[in-house]
Amino acid sequence: MSLLKEYEDEARVEKKDGSVIGPYKAAFPGKTIFILDEKADVEEGDIILRKLPSDKDERCIVTEVTFYKRGVTGMGAHYQVKYRKGGQSEIQKPAHTINIHGAQSVQVGDYNTQNIVNSFEALVKKIESADLSSEQKEEAKGMLRKLLEHPAVVSVIGAATGAVF
Repeated sequence: MSLLKEYEDEARVEKKDGSVIGPYKAAFPGKTIFILDEKADVEEGDIILRKLPSDKDERCIVTEVTFYKRGVTGMGAHYQVKYRKGGQSEIQKPAHTINIHGAQSVQVGDYNTQNIVNSFEALVKKIESADLSSEQKEEAKGMLRKLLEHPAVVSVIGAATGAVF
């Protein structure tokens, strides 16, 4: 019989795409989460969800996962998960994140770094191909041009965006 039996609980795993899988039998005895299912799908960056008595979810961000084929004290195959508390659900995350890195690149969303000039050129092409009237297209491009010519924008991202038009 496992020493962790008295701690047995259920854990669900929120994947990076926002989907939730499980539940898996788990134990939360301290600074490590033990997932007692060898077929569990858990990896770094996932979020372990545990239902609390308040019916809210405790959220633990996975920082390290180790699989053990043979457990100690009769535990059997299991995952040991290191974590830190917290984490937003996909629903709580802002729809779009824009970060500017230096004068030439922009990050839109998580981990999607692109050349800023290419990004604005693609935006202009999307405006051109949109199902809009000529006046609406010109108005949108004019607003974008005005944004890119603004001194504050030029000082942050550089003058390279002037090549867009």
